Amino acid sequence: MKKLLAVMMAFMLVVLAACSSNEAGSSGEASGGGGAEGAPRDMAFGSATVGGFWYTLSGAMGEKMKEVYPESSVTVVEGGSVSNLLGLSQGTFALGFSNGQTVPEALNGINAFKEKVDNVSTVATLYPNVFHIVVRADSDIKSVKDLKGKKVSPGIKGYSGELAFQDILKLNDMSYDDLGGIEYIGTADGADLLRDGHIDAIVGMVSAPVSTFQELDTTLGIRLIPLDDETVKGLHELNEGYLEYDIEGGTYSNVKEDVKTVAGYTVLLVNDDLMDEESVYKLTKMMVEEKDTWTKLSPIMKDFNAEYSVQNNVGKLHPGAEKYYKEVGALK
Repeated sequence: MKKLLAVMMAFMLVVLAACSSNEAGSSGEASGGGGAEGAPRDMAFGSATVGGFWYTLSGAMGEKMKEVYPESSVTVVEGGSVSNLLGLSQGTFALGFSNGQTVPEALNGINAFKEKVDNVSTVATLYPNVFHIVVRADSDIKSVKDLKGKKVSPGIKGYSGELAFQDILKLNDMSYDDLGGIEYIGTADGADLLRDGHIDAIVGMVSAPVSTFQELDTTLGIRLIPLDDETVKGLHELNEGYLEYDIEGGTYSNVKEDVKTVAGYTVLLVNDDLMDEESVYKLTKMMVEEKDTWTKLSPIMKDFNAEYSVQNNVGKLHPGAEKYYKEVGALK
């Protein structure tokens, strides 16, 4: 019996060793060097919850990436600005999105990041991710301070929109304790609760426009709550990644006037240990040269191109991205 157990244990060790070897190979790690060799066979893409443009864009990118990396599979994973960067740093994600104000925090190891993130690089800076406070058109909420006693969905806990909302409340001498309730849910679920009258406001950093709020505006009618000058200035002083932004009147059909708020750029990043120079070069080339595909998904991508990406760059550029931008003359 003991001999049989020993044989079985030895067999399991061999199987585990083989699995470990296969996993290392599929992750794109070079044998002995720890660096990337090509694209991983299984590419996890850190995105966001259903209902936001990140999820829509990452899905479309995943389809195009099948052509760029025919031997790899792409899995879009619901994540968020902070969790995606943590996942990238840990090698859980090969690529992912984050917000511009979160990237410096990761690189410097502050706030949500206990250690500096030094194995993640930027591929492209895509478009402004805009802070929204959305209420029903007939709501009596007109300002941030009017949220006192109201039920709010700030998005998923720990997401960039939720963190920005906490800063905004502090700048207005408020906290969650002043609200009537909090619902940590995604954009689409938050829209359903607002429509049904179960919450009074939705908060998020999303594209402008974002399809979920467009649909809500068409079926229900919405208003956007502006940020005052002191709040905008205070946010920028807290984090230079927060930039003043006006949501133009007409972006949502029932919102006729410009609405002052802040934005941070959406950034596409990769794990340096999983994506080598050539694979990131191909990814960068795909992002720029498929611009028409992304613009059809949302007009928020209309300004994106190689020059735009370089001029608004957030974080350190991956060598593969640098190679492409130099090739097309966007980077000297």
